[in-house]
Amino acid sequence: MTLKKWKKISCIGIFLISALLHFIYDWFPNFLTSLFFPVNESIWEHNKIIVGAFFIWAIVEKAYFKKSKNIFFSESIASLICILLVLSIFTPVYLYLLKTKDNMLITFAIYLFSIFLSQIISYHLLQKNSNSKLEKGGICLFLLLIVLNMIFTYFPLKIAIFYDFAKNGYGIFYNS
Repeated sequence: MTLKKWKKISCIGIFLISALLHFIYDWFPNFLTSLFFPVNESIWEHNKIIVGAFFIWAIVEKAYFKKSKNIFFSESIASLICILLVLSIFTPVYLYLLKTKDNMLITFAIYLFSIFLSQIISYHLLQKNSNSKLEKGGICLFLLLIVLNMIFTYFPLKIAIFYDFAKNGYGIFYNS
């Protein structure tokens, strides 16, 4: 399969993995799952879905292509770009146009658009020569993004992207 065709499949694969990751904490609410999966419906918590889906897809892609390519590097950059696109497009739409009322069609359209653009960039990054330092840098970037998400789950900033408008609060909520 060509890389171009693979990247088209990547968009679907990442989206489907994201759908699964969205509900892991709801199904298994505990400290460990709170670190890796969204614990509320804030805009920021959904970054865990993006990073997780792109990381899992990078593992699948590495297994499929087997040859030493810059897969973790390209997918870590793609996940960061996807996060930036989602935050910069979805946040104003959600806060100002939708007035914090969720619209799944708009949400999915923005997310799919962000995945698509990030996979175009990933495709171009994979065209470059393999470099083990870039691969290690990609793994480090994934780890940094994961740790940042963990920290902000328990210590969210008091700004709109960290606020869960459905539960009216910040960070993790325990139902007791």
